[in-house]
Amino acid sequence: MFELKNFLPYKLSILSQSVSGLIATEYESKFGLSMNQWRCLVIINARQPITAQAISDLTLLDKMTISRTVRTLKSRKLIQTETPGTDARRRLLSLTKSGNQIYNEVIPIAKNYESRLLASLTPKEQHTLEVVMAKLLHGTRELSADNRN
Repeated sequence: MFELKNFLPYKLSILSQSVSGLIATEYESKFGLSMNQWRCLVIINARQPITAQAISDLTLLDKMTISRTVRTLKSRKLIQTETPGTDARRRLLSLTKSGNQIYNEVIPIAKNYESRLLASLTPKEQHTLEVVMAKLLHGTRELSADNRN
């Protein structure tokens, strides 16, 4: 008999939403950032300048979600765009001064939550978790490649 509560994709989804939601509650109340806006700010900070397509590829969020998120971040003046050449699809995104400021204020909050959450695991369990997550991610990429062939 199939039980959803024992299905790995379901359990991973619940864990992901639970962890992300915990952190998101704080940066949403303090900075007015949604989970997707926060993710985009982090990616833009790490890879700037970067295209929306590259953010979509890195986060696995669909293009429409990224487009809406970028539009909101731009309207809040947290990011800026530059279009090299004539191809508007290649708009490069980078953080503004305000975007950098919010990023720098949110990072310690996110790291604190991560530290507190990981404190429930021993160092060996933390290492095992990293190994298992890397193997599962690799497995999903292989299955995805098989599905495309």
